[in-house]
Amino acid sequence: MRKLIQFLVIVVVLTLVEYLLITQAATLFLISSLIIQLCGVVIAIRLLLFDQRNTSSKVAWIAVIFVIPVLGTISYLVFGRNPATRRFTTAQVIEKEKLIEAIHVIPNNTHEKMPRLSKRIAHLTSIEPIKGNKIEVLTNGEETFPVLLDALRKAENHIHIQYYIFKTDEISTEIRDILVERAKAGVEVRFMFDGLGSSKLKKDFLKPLTDVGVEIHAFDPISSPWIVRTANLRNHRKIVVIDGQIGFTGGLNIGEEYRSNTPDFRVWRDTHLKITGQAVIELQESFLNDWIYMENRKGAADKFINEAGLKQYFSPVDMGDEWAQVIYGGPYDKEKWVRDSMLDLIDSAKESVWIVSPYFVPDEEALAVIRRVAMSGIDVRVIIPGKGDRGISFHGSNAYVKTMLEAGAKMYAYQDDSFVHAKAMLVDGTHAAVGTANFDVRSFRLNHELMVFLYDESEALRHLKRDFKKDFEDSRLFTMKDMEEKTRTTRIKEVLSSLLSPIL
Repeated sequence: MRKLIQFLVIVVVLTLVEYLLITQAATLFLISSLIIQLCGVVIAIRLLLFDQRNTSSKVAWIAVIFVIPVLGTISYLVFGRNPATRRFTTAQVIEKEKLIEAIHVIPNNTHEKMPRLSKRIAHLTSIEPIKGNKIEVLTNGEETFPVLLDALRKAENHIHIQYYIFKTDEISTEIRDILVERAKAGVEVRFMFDGLGSSKLKKDFLKPLTDVGVEIHAFDPISSPWIVRTANLRNHRKIVVIDGQIGFTGGLNIGEEYRSNTPDFRVWRDTHLKITGQAVIELQESFLNDWIYMENRKGAADKFINEAGLKQYFSPVDMGDEWAQVIYGGPYDKEKWVRDSMLDLIDSAKESVWIVSPYFVPDEEALAVIRRVAMSGIDVRVIIPGKGDRGISFHGSNAYVKTMLEAGAKMYAYQDDSFVHAKAMLVDGTHAAVGTANFDVRSFRLNHELMVFLYDESEALRHLKRDFKKDFEDSRLFTMKDMEEKTRTTRIKEVLSSLLSPIL
């Protein structure tokens, strides 16, 4: 009898709620809309008076909030929080400081003869260049994956692997199975992936890894209660460190498209690096910095920085005589180290600046620097996709073509049946930067990124130069006539995309 009464009470309550929702729907909707719009006004005032982010980002958010008040306000609350307001736990702060302090007292072979530009970047970032490396440029998946797979299979002590996107297809499964086999053989394996970029990774795919003791972290997963702080701040780095001696980084994630094996694009054009030698220390530092952030516990760094840990994880041997300067940074840093180092590289040009990027959506300062260099008579060339993988980014990139042409730069569209995803810069044929950062606002301000700066004549730089020359041949040169012949619809898409670019 009691259960029957409870059931009837629940039915009556639900019926009354449903009746109120139906009869008062218009009023409730109006009140909700007014509250959200009021929040939008408060947000706009706060952005104008108290927020320290750049002006273009403020204007973009205010425009979105007032043009589409409800969706704009909700989007801001989820994606628009200023990363400078982020607060970290005591453990995250202390453990990071312990890690950096321990690593930066390790002697390296830098000396007074370090490349001149590298000194400027070292003053800027407090990260010095390191000699004693062998650098290999790996073009596309066809060169990258065989080398990566071979190195993983030969791991003897530890594997640290981190990707923005890790799919569940053939190449992903092959790498996972190698990690499982190495873990069974006693190799320490730590696997980290971005919580949004790799959100489709499921427990059943990861189970073989956890079953053999592989440690796994999803970086700021979207299920986190802090989603409103981290949803738009992604870890875009791609890092593999093997035995503390071999490192990989660059543009390629893990998936079949990265070896041109999907119907969307005939060729997936990308660039990756294999580093053996002293600079692997910095790749290791970047990985472990993210790892202890996700561990978020007291003592998370201790295993890596005690006497045995420093010997195990931070003792690479000299493998060559090439310089490498690994610059990494993210949205929580006070300064934009990755962007500013890239701009220093551009500003050092005496003859040429060649850039390839899938997303060319620079912020105001970056656009001013590269246009000024072009107007100064430097040979500035930029390759962007002829066919995009995302509409807003594609149209946003094309929105900057005309202003670059007006400055005297040469703008190229890569083959329209393929996709260029490489992130590389070559200056005067003697200095370069290769890594994970696109030439866009997202990489400059919202993502965790990493770039490797290379100096002086080397086979790696000659390889990059050959790749650039081939890419120019495989691309179409934009003209001012192309700009004049754009349809009104295309112009509108580009204007809207460029407006939204500072917040996407």
